[in-house]
Amino acid sequence: MNLFEFFSKESDLPQGQIVLVAVVSGLANGMLLALINSGAESVLNQNIETRIFLLYLTAFLLYIYTQKYALSQASIALEAAVRKVRVRIVNKIRHTELPFIESIGGYNEIYTKLTQDSNMISQAIIFVVFAIQSVVVLVFTLLYIALLSPIAFLVCVIIIGSAVSWRITTNKLAIKALKTANKKETIFFNFLNHILEGFKEIKINQRKNDDVFQQAEQVADETEQFKVTANIKFIDILIAARVAFYILLPILVFILPLYSVIPTDVVFKITTATLFIIGPINLITMTEPMLARTNVALNSLYSLETELDNAVSLQEDSFITTPPDEFQTIKFSEVSFDYFDKNKEILFSIAPTNLDIKYGELLFIIGGNGSGKSTLLKLLTGLYYPTAGSIYVDDEEIDKTNYQSYRELFAIIFTDFHLFDKLYGLHNVDEKKLKKLLKLMELDKKTRYINGKFSHLDLSTGQKKRLAFISAVLEDKQIYVFDELAADQDPRFKKYFYEEVLLDLKQQGKTVIVVTHDDHYFHVADRVLKMEYGELAEQVH
Repeated sequence: MNLFEFFSKESDLPQGQIVLVAVVSGLANGMLLALINSGAESVLNQNIETRIFLLYLTAFLLYIYTQKYALSQASIALEAAVRKVRVRIVNKIRHTELPFIESIGGYNEIYTKLTQDSNMISQAIIFVVFAIQSVVVLVFTLLYIALLSPIAFLVCVIIIGSAVSWRITTNKLAIKALKTANKKETIFFNFLNHILEGFKEIKINQRKNDDVFQQAEQVADETEQFKVTANIKFIDILIAARVAFYILLPILVFILPLYSVIPTDVVFKITTATLFIIGPINLITMTEPMLARTNVALNSLYSLETELDNAVSLQEDSFITTPPDEFQTIKFSEVSFDYFDKNKEILFSIAPTNLDIKYGELLFIIGGNGSGKSTLLKLLTGLYYPTAGSIYVDDEEIDKTNYQSYRELFAIIFTDFHLFDKLYGLHNVDEKKLKKLLKLMELDKKTRYINGKFSHLDLSTGQKKRLAFISAVLEDKQIYVFDELAADQDPRFKKYFYEEVLLDLKQQGKTVIVVTHDDHYFHVADRVLKMEYGELAEQVH
């Protein structure tokens, strides 16, 4: 994929028209050279022609207008194309499944491709339009030189053609180094993410701190080496263009006239034309490295989309998105789940599980770290598909055609929850209820809901969990799942949460599932289930 293919594929504006106008702009620019030479010749002959000046003025105005039009339309078209691809990729991301998102690992790669790479694509278009004009100017000027002297034209073609051939070979090497540098840069950003998100951990462990930094530094050094290699190749390309020009110029000015190959009165015009093409040659040469980087960015962006397409194609469409009005029982029938490594070896499994969850039940799940509690919740809420077995809502089996309907039963707060700044999905917020909840959760002094968003999210972990709880309650779902929600609360609020908040939800007819280690409050639950090494068993309490 290159920029021109991208432009053709993603843009709705008439690309042919933009290119045509850019070509006309280049022709008008080339005409200026011929008219300047004609005007200079008339001055030498002491015969100033108004007609040439008027033609020059017309060509100049045409050049300015067509250049502005081509640049403006190309910029509009490309920004629309970039926006279209960005939105399409984001849309595909939200339609993938959780295992794919978890398999991506570092999200920096996605951010880099959707920000830095797409910004580079946006910036390239102005140079490309100028390059198209420059190519036209170069071709026009060479044809003009051919009319003046076929020998001079042949020399120009040989020298410029040799430079172009060498540049193509060098550019391939530069692109190869640039692609490797981009991969290394993504790894560097992953280390930066370790430093930022793991700042507390590395701050109290100097050896860990040094180790992470040393590896980040090593990757940065490797990135530098590949970038320097690419940049030197691009510099070689730039220098080669200038070398070719400064070889060409003395041949045309000194050597060919010396052997009377070019008439003396034509040397002046050829020299002017040769000087005129240095700008276009430099611009074309400078555009090539940017195009190389842009093409790398485009291929990186499309590779991400291909991954997403492959992930989405593994799914079946979910046709039903409205949850059942009321359920009586959710049933697991021999439901199991396996985690696999890259070699398809099983890392951890949830054993075949049978479970009935009744409407309006308050259920506690306990177990040590790594016992499979979070995996069980992801299976229960439809975020994971079972490796084997089936899930039923009453007598209806849940499959991939109605999974989204099943998911709509739940409001969830996992341990790694994300706190949104707005109540997305709630278009008619009951502000009185919201204020009441903020007060009950002791957050009314910390944040408010103003102009459709929370005023402050800079809260403690426990306060963020309480704000997430408010958002979940306002969703008014049939089943609430809380994973260690009380873990970061003070003892007074913890008691209030277990003995009042949860019981109030139960009295409202909600089904509540809580992962907890607080054995002092097990008496609140209707049942306590224990996960241990991927197996589920009921506890007597």
